[in-house]
Amino acid sequence: MVVKGLFAFLLLIVVAGGVVYVLAQQKPFAARALAPVAVSAQAARSFDDKVQVVRNALDEAKRTGAPVAITLTLDEAELTSKASEATAQLAAGLAASDIQVHLAGGDLIATSKVTVQGIGLDLGVVATPVVENGQAKILIKEIQTGAIALPEDARRQIEAQVGKAFDPQALGLTFDISSITIVDGKLVILGTAKP
Repeated sequence: MVVKGLFAFLLLIVVAGGVVYVLAQQKPFAARALAPVAVSAQAARSFDDKVQVVRNALDEAKRTGAPVAITLTLDEAELTSKASEATAQLAAGLAASDIQVHLAGGDLIATSKVTVQGIGLDLGVVATPVVENGQAKILIKEIQTGAIALPEDARRQIEAQVGKAFDPQALGLTFDISSITIVDGKLVILGTAKP
């Protein structure tokens, strides 16, 4: 009788583990219709080159004492490639890989595989870039994880990381932003470098 009970208990654990695995592998809704974005060293370099152009404009404004108009346009390949290059441990117990950045319908959609406390999940973050008081801000609309709920602590960590990842100030680009738009698969940031 004890052996049958132990066997039944072990079987229950194996079945429950299988169900958790299957649920964790389901793609978030936001990621289902998106084509993969190719990652390349060339696109990551293009991102860096564009950031350097903005830094040069900031230096020019300081040197000349005159404001300089800034237009920073980044596409999905540049954003995805740079994000993939910069992927590292996000926070204790949270790691990301296979990051993809899509720009559609006025939203930024970031997807990745995330490991939270040893469990792998496909993650989708839908966010809208906005401007508040001349600064970029990312408003998270939703965080999707397929069929498994994300722990609240992990959700807060992801929101913080996404906000930092898409903030020009995190790249050392401090200028007054007048608009952020998503047009034809491109993120367009307009602003002014002030002396």
